[in-house]
Amino acid sequence: MADTGVADTGVAGLRLGATWGLDFPGPPGERSFVAMGGELLAGAPAGDGQHVPGTSGPGTSGPGTSGPGPVLSRPLDYLVVAHEAYDAAPAGLAAGFLADACPGEPRAFSVADQGIGAPFSGLKVLDRIHRSGGLSDAALFVLDPAAGAVLALGGTGGWALEAVAEERAAEAADCLPLLGPAARTSYVLGDGLRDLVRPLEAAGATVRTAGPAHGCAGVWRALRDATADMAAAGAGESAERLVIADRDRGLGRLHVAVFVPA
Repeated sequence: MADTGVADTGVAGLRLGATWGLDFPGPPGERSFVAMGGELLAGAPAGDGQHVPGTSGPGTSGPGTSGPGPVLSRPLDYLVVAHEAYDAAPAGLAAGFLADACPGEPRAFSVADQGIGAPFSGLKVLDRIHRSGGLSDAALFVLDPAAGAVLALGGTGGWALEAVAEERAAEAADCLPLLGPAARTSYVLGDGLRDLVRPLEAAGATVRTAGPAHGCAGVWRALRDATADMAAAGAGESAERLVIADRDRGLGRLHVAVFVPA
């Protein structure tokens, strides 16, 4: 990958502290971005990824949940909201709402007009600020009318961001040599890279795929399951790289984020 998007400062990349997501059932545009952000903060997802009514907040777990609930307990320095579609039912500024609702007094902004690349750009910006000494903890919210996801970044998470890259890729097959060695790698692939599942698995990789209609939130919504798979694997079977990737078919662009053990 030519453009890693990472400044060579000698500082380790942002750590992935926790991640979770939700499906948003119902007609597209039924929820505002503010409502989506509130649901993501409200509690743990159930086994099918739906919101659990009655959960009391981040960190919640219990009957009907799929393990420990979301955790945004550390004060945030920055918060980014990334989205591909526009807010069809605007009810205020999602970034401002979430900044007020999250711990700390984070600086907040949104990234849009970049298709499925918006979350990757948000992650790249946060990592550059971190490597320059400007933040310790941050959160990335990814919103799509059908699904949403949160990445809690910083702290003592077991995976550190190594690179965020963007490359030209007219066809899915063009992406295969750009995704790095498959052995001992866990991939989370978006809808634009589904054709690569079999060749990557044949080369020894573990692969999770995004929901077919989750837009820019797809790979980030599926990331929770990928990290759970790795946590459940034995020490001898654990991955040495975690790669999140998607391809924008219309623009012919591959977006990749690579995490390595911290």
